[in-house]
Amino acid sequence: MLTPIPARILRDTVTFSVPVGITDYQQPATKTLTVQRVHLQSDNTTRRTATNQEVTLRGTLYIDARLSFPALDYWSLQTDAQAAGAVMTCTVKDRRGGVSGTYTVQTIDGLPDDEGNIHHWELGLS
Repeated sequence: MLTPIPARILRDTVTFSVPVGITDYQQPATKTLTVQRVHLQSDNTTRRTATNQEVTLRGTLYIDARLSFPALDYWSLQTDAQAAGAVMTCTVKDRRGGVSGTYTVQTIDGLPDDEGNIHHWELGLS
């Protein structure tokens, strides 16, 4: 069994804004979820999304399946956002409480461990 991502690396906190519909005033209705003990790695790579669109990523967010909490199904959150006709965004805060930035979630990869369970999530952010 693979060991979790070291806790000393997981010092950031992320707040997701997930669109879930449209209000009576034609504004997006969102739900907000906060996940603690994550890691934001600055990045500058080009990847293809699930819809075969080419995007330049500004960072990769690492979320450990055992140490990050609460546990969420990020694929379902992305599906909810797409069903509402919008994109999922997130704001990352570092361990000192400073905001590292606001990002749009472009890619979601659930990486398995040697037993087939999710070891960690990697979210590509632009």
